[in-house]
Amino acid sequence: MAEHPTLPTHGHCRGLGQTNGIEEANKQFFNSAGIAEHYSERPGALECARRLVAAMLKLYHFAEEETTVMDFACGTGLISRELAPHAKSIVGVDISQNMVDMYNLSVYNQGISPDEMRAVCIPAIKEDEEHLKGMTFDVIVCANAYHHFASIDSVTKSLVSYLKQGASLLVADLIKSQSSEEIFPSNAHHIVPHTGGFTAEEVRNAFEGAGLHNFSFTKATNAMPRHATESVTFFVARGDK
Repeated sequence: MAEHPTLPTHGHCRGLGQTNGIEEANKQFFNSAGIAEHYSERPGALECARRLVAAMLKLYHFAEEETTVMDFACGTGLISRELAPHAKSIVGVDISQNMVDMYNLSVYNQGISPDEMRAVCIPAIKEDEEHLKGMTFDVIVCANAYHHFASIDSVTKSLVSYLKQGASLLVADLIKSQSSEEIFPSNAHHIVPHTGGFTAEEVRNAFEGAGLHNFSFTKATNAMPRHATESVTFFVARGDK
């Protein structure tokens, strides 16, 4: 395995410049006591992760001995763990130090080397992020987190800067519909600016505005969230640099 720059995986997650109100609200929520510790235990969370990764594997050819991955907004690592058998290395990135700590604890408990899988806390992704030590990736994945971002345009542009030339961005989230609008209760709207998810056109605009091409938008799986009266549909979108 090739050498990787050493990334900080412990310690405090300090702001790198000013974060907006939604970012700060998300950081506070996911750092709340008990959230990270039980995040992977949410009903249906593991099965959803497995289905989304299965869709990603159909859209992108992961190579166990070659593919380097960033799992953006990685949480406690459900997506990373499903992708691990198919990738050379995975770096998780999250706004919450508690989530990063649980991710790295799980990696440690499984006896996996940090060279192969680890997470770092970055409160607001931007180009040339010092915490990432100049790293670039073959593929960046982001699952069920775009609806938390105030501006998917700016986040997408920042993520593209960490892709190698010819590399791909894979984003999974909700397809906007009447039922998807019902998922998040009103007391969650301060951390979910896109409560109904996204249309294909909204995601296409963000991807192409960031310089990605070969856009695709694929239905991945359905689920019945507890606050919805009908099932909702998840997509996986791909764009290439």
